[in-house]
Parts: sequence; C-alpha cells; structure tokens
Amino acid sequence: MTRPFTALFFAISAMAVVPFAVAAPGTPTGKPQKFMVHRPPHAAPHSALPPAALVGNPATRLHRPYGGTPIDVMTYHYDNNRTGWNQTETDLTPASVASSSFGLLTTLNVDGNVFAQPLLVSNFVMPDGSTHDVLIIATSNDTVYAYDAQTYAVLWQVSLGTTQNSNDVGCSDSVPSYGISGTPVIVRSAAKKAIIYLVAATEPSQYDFHTQLHALDLGTGADTIAPVEVSPSATLSNGSTLQFSAQNQWVRVSLAYNNGSIYVGAGSHCDNDSGSISGWLMRYNTKLVLKQAFHTIESQTPFELASIWMTGFAPAIDSSGNVYVVTGNGDFEHHDKDWGESALRLPASLNKVADSFTEYGYQKLTDQDQDFGSGGIMLLPTVAGQTAPPMAVAMGKSSELFLLNQTNLGGVKKNNAGALQAQNAGGGGLWGGPAFYNGPNGPTVFTQTDTDVLRGWALATGATPSLTNTLTGTTGSGYGGSLPIVSSNGATSGTGVVWLIRRSVPIELEAYNATTLGAPIYAVTAGNWSNTTDNNPFLTPMEANGRVYVPAYLTVEVFGLTP
Repeated sequence: MTRPFTALFFAISAMAVVPFAVAAPGTPTGKPQKFMVHRPPHAAPHSALPPAALVGNPATRLHRPYGGTPIDVMTYHYDNNRTGWNQTETDLTPASVASSSFGLLTTLNVDGNVFAQPLLVSNFVMPDGSTHDVLIIATSNDTVYAYDAQTYAVLWQVSLGTTQNSNDVGCSDSVPSYGISGTPVIVRSAAKKAIIYLVAATEPSQYDFHTQLHALDLGTGADTIAPVEVSPSATLSNGSTLQFSAQNQWVRVSLAYNNGSIYVGAGSHCDNDSGSISGWLMRYNTKLVLKQAFHTIESQTPFELASIWMTGFAPAIDSSGNVYVVTGNGDFEHHDKDWGESALRLPASLNKVADSFTEYGYQKLTDQDQDFGSGGIMLLPTVAGQTAPPMAVAMGKSSELFLLNQTNLGGVKKNNAGALQAQNAGGGGLWGGPAFYNGPNGPTVFTQTDTDVLRGWALATGATPSLTNTLTGTTGSGYGGSLPIVSSNGATSGTGVVWLIRRSVPIELEAYNATTLGAPIYAVTAGNWSNTTDNNPFLTPMEANGRVYVPAYLTVEVFGLTP
C-alpha cells in the first residue's frame, strides 16, 4: 500500500508524490496532518470500448431460469483455497458468452463504492416463507442490500452507520468515504438460517472513528448480536503497548470462516502512522467474542506496519485449519517476530507463526513500497497423480511469481531458494491475485500483472513442480493487474471461461476462453469508480448460476443470457 515520506524511508521509484493529509506518527487519533504520500506510477488507461447494452426483450430479459443446480457463494473466490473457480457452471460457456444472447441484463443502483465481492445464497427460505436466491451487496457507504437474484427486487437493505470521511481518515484510496471494504463471509446452517459476518468502518461524529464486527440475519438484515468494536491490543517485547487504530487502519482483506471461527485481517490506510501500528489477524467465535489477535510486529521500530491487506483477498485456509496470509511493507526480523514482506502459515488458533516465506531483498522491497502483501495467497488443490507436496502460489509488487510448498514455505534464503520455484511473471507488479482451473489442459494458474496481458501457467505436479507460461491474452491490464476468476462445468471441454475486471476508465468486464486465452470473447465497459485520480478499485467479479456480477461505484452490473 502507499505510505508517507519520512526522513528514514522514501521510495526510490517512479511514483509521483503529492501532498495529502495523514496522521502524524505517534499523535492521538484526530485531525490529520500533512505529509507526502505516493500515488500510482501511471494513470489508468481510458477504455475505447462501448458501454454495455441491455440485451433481449425487456419484458422477458430476466426470465431465463438457470439450467444447472444453483450454488451458494458465501466466501471470497468461492472456497477457502481462494481458487476463484466455480466448478459447477452449466449455462455460461465460451460459445454462449460469445453469442448475441449474452449481455447486460440489468444494473443495480447502490449508494457507494462496492469493494466487496458480491455473495449469493440460493434457495433460501425468508421469514415470510417465500424462497429466494439472495444476492448480498455491501457498500463503502455502510449499506448492505439483499436482492432477489432472479428479479433483482430489493428484499431488504440496512445502514450500519455513518461512514468514515476520507479527508478525516487522511487517505484517498477510497473517496469520499470508507465503510464496508472487505468481502463479508456467510455461514449457512439451514435452509432458512444464515448469518452474514462483516466489518463496517464508521464515524458517528468528526474524528470519532470506529471499526465494528457485525453478524446480520440473512433473512432480515438485522444484527443477531450487538456489534463489537474491532480494537485489539498487545504488549510488545519492550513493554510498550501496540493498539489497533480505527483511524489509520482498515479491514480491506476479506473475512474468512472455518470450523466455528471468523477470521478478520487488518492493514493500514496509506501506511499512515507507520511507526505505531501493525498488521493484525484476529479470530472471533460466531458470538463475536475475540479469541485471539495475532500482530505482525513484535518489536518497536521506526517503521512497523507489515499490513495484512492482500488487495482484498481473504486468508486461505487448508484442510487442517491452518491459515495463510501475506504481509506488506514493514520490518522483518525473524528472531524478533517482525513479519514484514512474508507469507505466513498460522495454526487455526493463531497463537504463533508455524511457518513462513520471506521474499529475498525484503528491506529493499519495503524501502521502495514494493509490498509482497499486495497480492493474496492461493492454495492449489491436489490433483490426480500428484507426487509434489501440497502447493501454494503468491505474488506481489515485485512481479516475482512464487510456487511454495504449503508444508515448508521456505523461510528467507538468498535468491528465494526456499521456494519450489521463483520466476518473474512480467509486467509492473501485482495488486491482485491468481485463479486456478483444472480443465482439459490440466491444472492451470491464471495471473495478470500491471500493464501485462492475462497469462495461463501450466502447473507440473510431479517430482519437479513448476509453473510454465503456456497461454497469453492480448489485452494489457489497467493499473495493478487484475483479480481473475474462472467458471466451468468441471473439466468438461468447451465450458471454461476466465472473467476479470480491467482497471480502465470506465472499468471493463472481460471474458476469455480458459483453454486458449487469446483475444477476449466478450469485453464491454461495466461501471465507473469514484477515485479518478488513482482509479485503483482492485475489484473482482463474481459468477454464479448463469450470471456475472460486476461491482463498481454506485452500481453493480449483471450480465447473463436472455431467454
């Protein structure tokens, strides 16, 4: 993430710098002071594509039923591995997406930026006894909407408070405000019972900042339990107190759930107050009781941070309940338990770091604002015939694509020798994450870095595991790359589609044939973003039950097939 100039730390990079209001390190929460902060190295490209046009007969446009079995999408990128792969899609294929029957079905109008990935609960029985596929949209205006995912009638909407003003926060990554930023997680226990867990940032009065964890009833939107303040603290090795800052930190990372625990990560706003704050990973039970708070910095240093933000990715969780995250700029000292620029594996309890991989040259990365943690970590599913150990993929702003051993991440070694493989993936770094698809070509990882094309990497799972670039798209990304997802009917030939949001002005929806890539089979503009200076929304689409959802500023556009 971006951070202020200080006498000790300034980036040796091509990034432009402009004045902006940020909180001075060590000062009490309150009116920000002015420092210099980084801005993106280049402007987002302007889209030459036409806006999406509504398709089909207005009277029947939304009447096409889904041909497969409806699914739930209750977590970021479909599963706790964070594969981004919907394996059950029957209606949307490369052929149907390229046809004249596919296009914009409707636009949902909302009240703010939509950072959070849309979520979906199918065949849910509402309190009145009616059954709906329920689409959940959460906004930066601290509003949550529930829509019927066939007709898009609003089932309910709730406001969780007054949002945090971007000027008061002192960071313009989101304008004009900060509210709900991380994707919620939904826990469904019955046909008519599900809870939405989410974090809302509020500012009831000027400079009175709060970050609260909610548990909302999916049927009504009401809080099932009184929301709790996210405010962890810890005593450092020198006896000083480390305290979460509701002004200088936010929950951009998506929430995760496993085996009765809700996991909540936290990073910084523009790296503000970098000498006083740390990244956090917290574990709550389903009653919103904080059970453990892991902090990424143990020793007090002039530049702490080690944020957990991952461009909105959620922590990955393996079958044993271990939790994986990647940290950003910050101090690294293994013996002092400072964990900047590192991929971490923690047990489900979060009581320690069980294993780690730290990108070699970590100090230079931190000095140049080259977060390893600008990208998420994806756990690769084990495939038939695999003899390689369980693997993971991670990449950040350095554009180094790392193939890691989940059971022995690799520590910190010269030339990143602890990784199973390290290679440059092209482009100017990643503010995003990978996706996975095991289709006719075998297991494939998709990535797209800053200014580069979409790439498919064949995964070798034998004695010498590796990733080899075998597929390329044709369209360069916008700022920071993208967060692709994949839909298919399992490994059935002719069904795989890669979807992504291109960070242009306006933003674009692109679709590719997952087995060939090449030129997009579908591409249109699909919404705007409020921050035209940075234009860094870092958004991911969601595809389910024959429809594709594209979040943006004040809108969520819905694409699909007409009858």
